[in-house]
Amino acid sequence: MIHEQPQPPAAAAPPELAEAAAKLRILTGQLMRRLRAASEGEGVTLSQAAVLSRLDRHGPATTVALARAERVRPQSMGATVGALEEEGLVQRSPHPTDRRQAIMSLTDKGRRQLTEVRRTREGWIAQALGERLDEREQAVVIEALDLLARLAEDEA
Repeated sequence: MIHEQPQPPAAAAPPELAEAAAKLRILTGQLMRRLRAASEGEGVTLSQAAVLSRLDRHGPATTVALARAERVRPQSMGATVGALEEEGLVQRSPHPTDRRQAIMSLTDKGRRQLTEVRRTREGWIAQALGERLDEREQAVVIEALDLLARLAEDEA
C-alpha cells in the first residue's frame, strides 16, 4: 500500500508563507540530523525510535497499522520491526482474529531503551534551548510548539 503524498495547494502561497515553509523544511531536517547525532550509540535509529514511541503511546499494533501510522510501506516497517524484534525491544504475538497477522508490542527492554533515547534527545534539546536562547526567545519557542503540533496533526 502506497500512501498518497499531500498535493500542493491549487493557488500559490503568498511569498512570506512560501519562504516560511522553506525555512521550516530546512530547519526540520537540520534538527533531525542534530538529534540523530546527539543520540548516536543509543542502539536505535530514528525510525526505530518512532515505532517504539508509537507502541508506547498507542499500545500494541500490527505491522500494517504501524506502517500506515508512520506513513511508510509495510515492507519497510517489516524490516524496522524485524530489527527491533531481533534486539528484544518488541515482541510478536498472534493476532486474535486474523492468523495471517501478528501484534507487535513493546517489551520491558524496549521501554527502557525508549526511555534512554528520549532522555538523551530531550536532554540535548533542553540544553540547547537553555544555552542558545534568552528567556524571551525560550517563551516564543514554547508558545510556537502548540502551533507546530497543529501542523503535524493527522487530518483524518
